[in-house]
Amino acid sequence: MEGDRKLFGHSIPFTQSKYIYSYAVIIKAGLDFSDIDWSVEGATVTVRLPEVRILSSEIDLDSFELYLESESIFRQISIEENNEALKQLREDAETSAVVNGLLDNARSNAETILTGFLANVYDLETYKIEFKDK
Repeated sequence: MEGDRKLFGHSIPFTQSKYIYSYAVIIKAGLDFSDIDWSVEGATVTVRLPEVRILSSEIDLDSFELYLESESIFRQISIEENNEALKQLREDAETSAVVNGLLDNARSNAETILTGFLANVYDLETYKIEFKDK
């Protein structure tokens, strides 16, 4: 995060404040198990799953790491700017998690859990489980 004073669109020397820091962001993804439908036809159990989505994301305040702190007395970073930077940090973490397969992993975990539940009722050597999107 950085800020400086400007004059006619140009930065004024020695007015730059800059912070470089990091936080860990905890992101949880999954699906609503109450919205799962399933049916049995012959030896096939068809399970229809709702869309996997991000359930929550929160910044772990205990993970704070400060790498650079340089503040000018002529331009201090406001609380509003700091809050906006934290909001952007959380949004970027969510985007990165999705790109790196968070939703796919959540879907795979849900299928594994449901397979375990269904194995208690149906013999998996006889029945085949198919997962489909709703």
